[in-house]
Amino acid sequence: MVLTCKFLKNIFNIFTRPVFSGLFLLYAFFTQNHLKADYYPNIISIEVIGLDKTKPYIVNREILHPLDSQIDSTLADLDRNRIFNLGLFDNVAWRLVPLENGDAKLQFIMIESINRTPPLIFPSYDEEKGWSLNGLLILKNFQGKNRSLELNTSFGGEERIQLLFNDPWLFGDHVSLSTYIENNSYEHLFLDQNINIKNIRMSVGKWYGNNIKLRFSPTITQKVYANKLDTLDYSYFVPELKFEFDTRDIFWNPKKGFRIIQSFIPMLGKNEFHIWNQSFSLFLPYSKTLTLALNTTIQKKYGYKNDVWISYFGNSFNIRGWKLPQKGSPLDNFRFGHEFIFSSFEIRKTVFSEKASVLGLSKGLCFVGFIDGGVINKNWDDINMGNLIGGAGFGVRIPVPILQSIRIDIGWGIKNKIFNKKYAVHLAIQQKF
Repeated sequence: MVLTCKFLKNIFNIFTRPVFSGLFLLYAFFTQNHLKADYYPNIISIEVIGLDKTKPYIVNREILHPLDSQIDSTLADLDRNRIFNLGLFDNVAWRLVPLENGDAKLQFIMIESINRTPPLIFPSYDEEKGWSLNGLLILKNFQGKNRSLELNTSFGGEERIQLLFNDPWLFGDHVSLSTYIENNSYEHLFLDQNINIKNIRMSVGKWYGNNIKLRFSPTITQKVYANKLDTLDYSYFVPELKFEFDTRDIFWNPKKGFRIIQSFIPMLGKNEFHIWNQSFSLFLPYSKTLTLALNTTIQKKYGYKNDVWISYFGNSFNIRGWKLPQKGSPLDNFRFGHEFIFSSFEIRKTVFSEKASVLGLSKGLCFVGFIDGGVINKNWDDINMGNLIGGAGFGVRIPVPILQSIRIDIGWGIKNKIFNKKYAVHLAIQQKF
């Protein structure tokens, strides 16, 4: 969870986003909206406009509208959403260009986002680990082929070095490969232990159609928990398997659709255990700028359950509105456990959006009101609705290059129908779900 300095966006806007491209996109919007509602020409060609770094085939393979057929705005919208979800463009729109013989060309117009950053040094904040000084080098669209390469280091609350590579279409039709190498050390949030983590991970994913994705991620991990009295060393082979069914329209800020995630994480080795994690998200458009979003997440754990692997409620990814646990917090209270279920309901309102957002691609601020609630315990059979806790509040999502958005939430926890007197602030990257 890294927060990029806000001034970087303004700097990159000046040097990487031509004003004329934005005007051209605005022209495309007005052209499209002034066409007659009953104008259904035959499409004889498809053009892509606005590419600089990105290879044309990266975009062309996302366009499925057939040639030599009448324009289908629904198919064109789906093509536009797939292009936008690549994460390479600030805006994407489509328009029709009439021809003299009555046919038309279908044009997709786009503005590329930031492809790379120079080596940067900036402060970053993690909710659990505090402030660190980060060094970052990102090649987001490496070789113009939608590959990303990232080197990340940090010092302070977290001492980390990471090297990541990702290609979402390396082996053919939507078969992806990503690799991840990490060495990470930090002080545990509420246990009297320092943690050192070493990970080597390779992940292969495959899209089946437009909505089903299967990912296999074998990982070798070593985690060492140490203090003055003891050292615990865990080494595991983790053949994680993840299944997704995803019908969202725009990934970074969905307006409609749903997402189902099933993850099975075997931790194979001495003191082995297995985690089954399920997530169900639903997005309902109430109006052009208002979305209702719901999520339920369930985790079950089988096997070894040491306290060093314990989870807790009260952060930006489960029950918001609670202060983070402190050193010495009792691990047998209503906020700690290995197995849990929680739900979130959000009302998301987009404001200050660009003209092109009328086409469904908003990059404006997103204000959110939320309600969370859930229960957690060390064993599923001991989960008691009498230990239900919740939180309610509001927040904002600020779009930024590369990271999609910064999330800031302010909430008040609730238990036994009584709200906490003090609020809690949560900072994170991207939407909660």
